[in-house]
Amino acid sequence: MGIDNAPPFSPADRLGCFECGFSDKAMNKKIITLGVAAIGVAGVQAADAGKVWEVTASLRGFYDDNYTTSPEVLAEESWGIEVSPGINLTLGEGTDMEFSAGYAFGMRYYEDRGGDNEDYGHELGISLDKKFSDTSVLLLSNGLVVAQEPEILNGGTPLRIEGDNLRNTFAARYRRVLSGSTGVDIGYGNSIFDYEEEYHSSLLDRSYNEVSLDVFYGMAETEYYAGYRYSSTDFEGDVLQVPGLVFNPAARSNHAHAGYVGARHQLDKNILANVRAGVQNVDYYDFDLMPGLIPEDETSPYVDARMEWEYAEGSKLVAGATLARGATDLQAADQEISSVYAQLLHKISGRVHGTLTGRFQDAEISGGGERLDGKEESLLLLGASLTYAVADNIWAEVSYNYDELDSDVPYRSFERNYLSVGIGTTY
Repeated sequence: MGIDNAPPFSPADRLGCFECGFSDKAMNKKIITLGVAAIGVAGVQAADAGKVWEVTASLRGFYDDNYTTSPEVLAEESWGIEVSPGINLTLGEGTDMEFSAGYAFGMRYYEDRGGDNEDYGHELGISLDKKFSDTSVLLLSNGLVVAQEPEILNGGTPLRIEGDNLRNTFAARYRRVLSGSTGVDIGYGNSIFDYEEEYHSSLLDRSYNEVSLDVFYGMAETEYYAGYRYSSTDFEGDVLQVPGLVFNPAARSNHAHAGYVGARHQLDKNILANVRAGVQNVDYYDFDLMPGLIPEDETSPYVDARMEWEYAEGSKLVAGATLARGATDLQAADQEISSVYAQLLHKISGRVHGTLTGRFQDAEISGGGERLDGKEESLLLLGASLTYAVADNIWAEVSYNYDELDSDVPYRSFERNYLSVGIGTTY
């Protein structure tokens, strides 16, 4: 199950960290509003230019045919409603110092779910962009999510977990042009994952830190760069006892080194391509806590290719492919994940917009002994939505999501369909 790979439609580019999904786009002004996807609590969108305050609210009805993401024989369905208010603040837009902050709340009620019928979610985002000169800029951001079915899984399988699960992601980047077209990017990223439910807490509670240094050289429409990253991941969950195994999460703690080269090219005024490739080594320095289950180290390639095409006013295609290592919710070291993704945003008319999304990823599990090592999983995520502007500040929407996990590990495969219809307003 792809738990912590980069998000489907905001993969980390050359400025990002491997785990926290920190990208150029993420560092720009971002305002939080609750989204419509079945796989998360919140999405991110830009506020209307010139607005200091913005208040949003939406009401949706939905149908979920497998809200527990269980195998078919255990799947349970339910109708429900979702309420999503939010508030955003933007200061200094267009100046040397831009600040934005946003808070979004989500409540999802299931009409026919045993026990707990309600899920709650909170998301808080803050960003600061400081331009010291034409050649020097500092970018800071922090995002906090607390939810029961959150996107804290960061692009992985839509998985409902009991309790108030938390993810906090901080990112800092300083970019300086030294002379002509030559300069440096210095970055720092931190992510904290905290799961309340005992099983996932044992396997996925961790803190992640990363520092990076990129050197770039620009030439007309093309920028070349090379970089190095060091990261440290500390798994902090309690020892987990499962049938036939006592699993110590601390054995998964690691240090990682990565070197890479890349290029960013403006094909024309509407097409931007970015390709990065390198090698990453992960050292599991406490592997002897779980001999035979956790490898001593792993070396693997890293690839991130992304293209953005603004083919018409209000219409854009984003597509890409990634290859990287990521955490897993199984009793194993990690997994190597290869994925392809695409998102189409199309302006059908002045009032009607459509969105199509798709992601396919294949993962090979590393470690965990004979029961897990080398096992493969494939994940397919598809989505479509249609939005109609009823008035300047009122919109209606219908959306559909399909999720499918096919796993070699017994009792993990599932399918899920999620349909929603809603209305919202922005003031």
